[in-house]
Amino acid sequence: MTLLNAIVLGILQGATEFLPVSSSGHLFIAQRLLGLREPELAFDLLLHLGTLFAVLVFLRKEILEILGSLFRRERSYGGENWGRREILLLVLSTVPTGLIGLAFHDSVETGLSVWGVGARYLLLTCFLLMSNLRFRHKFDPDRIAAWEAVAIGIMQGLAVFPGLSRSGSTITLALVLGIAPARGVKYSFLISLPAILGAAAVSIPRGVSVLPGVFPSAAGFLFALVVGYLSILAVERLVTRGKFIRFAPYTFLLAMLCFFLQWKG
Repeated sequence: MTLLNAIVLGILQGATEFLPVSSSGHLFIAQRLLGLREPELAFDLLLHLGTLFAVLVFLRKEILEILGSLFRRERSYGGENWGRREILLLVLSTVPTGLIGLAFHDSVETGLSVWGVGARYLLLTCFLLMSNLRFRHKFDPDRIAAWEAVAIGIMQGLAVFPGLSRSGSTITLALVLGIAPARGVKYSFLISLPAILGAAAVSIPRGVSVLPGVFPSAAGFLFALVVGYLSILAVERLVTRGKFIRFAPYTFLLAMLCFFLQWKG
């Protein structure tokens, strides 16, 4: 692998992992149009590690607060320990995500079709068009209920299918449920941490290859981290300003491209 290839793959990983455009859907389309191959597993895991660090940097204050609150007697207004409650919500979201991912992992690997990816991109477009709607008004929009955490976790699990963006689906659901935009964004990226780690763990049994070299490996990791972090900031900015819907035309065009490829054969 050349240095340029490593940089391009790092940029693609960093951007599509967090923007609501489906990283796996982009890879599938690129493979059909350009004949690109999926990167070697060791390098792919390294890129995922870069995006994982991007989330850790973005949520560094929240993660430190969660960990710190575990060792304090400080209680919230409801008499609950905030850090422990946040960890409980994380578990409630992660369990359904993991179960869905394990249940459909093999079928996703073997049953991909251009028509299916296009249909899911169309569904993602509908989700994004709904991002400015609020079907309920919460008394405390920063508080996520247990059932809401489970629902968001289920939505994250369904994003195992290429064409359904993890961030696009989970953030839109949070917004529709009446959760505050800033809170929904940060919670979506918080629950992505175990999801990214889990996806990497599921891939390891396929056999870890050798990294391409020091400079390509370092470049891919750094570009995935930096571009991933910038993508997270962009998503936060658009969501909090009510402009998440701007991604809808792009995902609609991706859906039309998939349907065209299916028709063309």
